[in-house]
Parts: sequence; structure tokens; C-alpha cells
Amino acid sequence: MKGMQIKVSGHIIERSVLSILFGALKDKEADITDIEISASSLKGCWDERCPSIMTFNLVSFEEEDLKKSYKEVLELLKENGCRLIYRKDI
Repeated sequence: MKGMQIKVSGHIIERSVLSILFGALKDKEADITDIEISASSLKGCWDERCPSIMTFNLVSFEEEDLKKSYKEVLELLKENGCRLIYRKDI
């Protein structure tokens, strides 16, 4: 299994980013695992007042599938106002 850990900030809850990522990956040979989302508070992050942080692993059995999925995930995150904090191979 190949993978990378990704950490982003943005309005993840308010913009339904998880649902968007699920739709993009549901027919692909990659998955997102070990998802952690942290927010200052529910009221504090609502209406896009304060961004939340999401850390997750993007995994696949094949390197090529992982690379393609990473590009698509990164583009969707950017389209939804998220910023990459870091990415590391695992």
C-alpha cells in the first residue's frame, strides 16, 4: 500500500469538502483514511469565520493511482478554498 499524509486548512465543514472528495474518489482505486478535523468551535467556524484543519491519509495500492488521485484531490481542495499545509509520504 502506498500513501501520503496531507494536512489542509479551510472551511471544510461549511463547504462539505468531505462529500466533494468522496464523490471524486468513489470510483477510483484510492481512498482517504484516518481523517481528523479540528475546529476552534462549532459556532466559531460556522459562516466561514474561522477555518478548520483537516489531516488525512490518501492511500492506494498502485503508485500511479495515488499520483492521479493526489492531483485531483489537491485541485478540489484548492477549488473549495483550502490551503495545503503539508504533504508527506507514508
